[in-house]
Amino acid sequence: MKAVAIIANLDKSHVHQIAGRICAWCQGRDIRVYAQRELKCGDGSFDLGEPLPPVDLVMVLGGDGTFLSAARRYGASGLPFLGVNLGHLGFLAEVEVADLDSALQKLVNHEYEIEQRGMLSVRIIRQGEVVEHTFALNDAAIAKGTLARIIRLDVAVDNAPIGCYYGDGLIVSTPTGSTGYSLSAGGPIVAPNVNLVLITPICPHTLHARSIAVARDSLIAVEVKSNQREIFLTVDGQCSFPLQFQDRLEISNSSYHTSLVRLHGKHFFDILREKLMEQNR
Repeated sequence: MKAVAIIANLDKSHVHQIAGRICAWCQGRDIRVYAQRELKCGDGSFDLGEPLPPVDLVMVLGGDGTFLSAARRYGASGLPFLGVNLGHLGFLAEVEVADLDSALQKLVNHEYEIEQRGMLSVRIIRQGEVVEHTFALNDAAIAKGTLARIIRLDVAVDNAPIGCYYGDGLIVSTPTGSTGYSLSAGGPIVAPNVNLVLITPICPHTLHARSIAVARDSLIAVEVKSNQREIFLTVDGQCSFPLQFQDRLEISNSSYHTSLVRLHGKHFFDILREKLMEQNR
């Protein structure tokens, strides 16, 4: 490893101190560091949104929201990402600050693997034309706004109707996103190496609606059948798009993926157990 980039949530306490600590550690081992400009450390800097310098790894300091934002910006580059958790749960940002030095040493020793996490392609089709096309690492959620009225969404998989959902909305999630919004809505936890997509209703107005797992390469179509304001598509909790009556969403497997660094000695179920235990303390 010759060079790393650092992206950070600047609202987190001690983020400048932690970034400086990483810079000093790397520079002491002849590893160049390019940091987000506001961090004011490293051998060089860059602004979010511009192309990254030539690096071998992207380190993300923050919670899962920061990680998802970085993945949306730079995931298509193919660079591996390693998250340092400065947030609450941190399923994606797996390294805790207390373990930072040992994690950095594992990177230098090549004690890690690269996991390829699949992404979703999400298109909004309005009157036969694609008006938005974006990508999701975690999920695509269709939900109502502030009005206390249920909405209707008609769902089909590979052109086969699976039902009309009445409620607050619907989440289409990757296995990576199964520990996020989908879990809060009652969906199952799925290991990241399982090749499927989840469809989970949000507060369904029925006794029988449950999450459905479909093949990763399925085409999921969702049609908005409620003629009311404030229905939105939200992608990875980062981007929001207003929807209209009779809009059609097509959600399918994307050719893009996000590369995650998984350090040796850290298994998905170890992280899951630790994080869920934190919730119960």
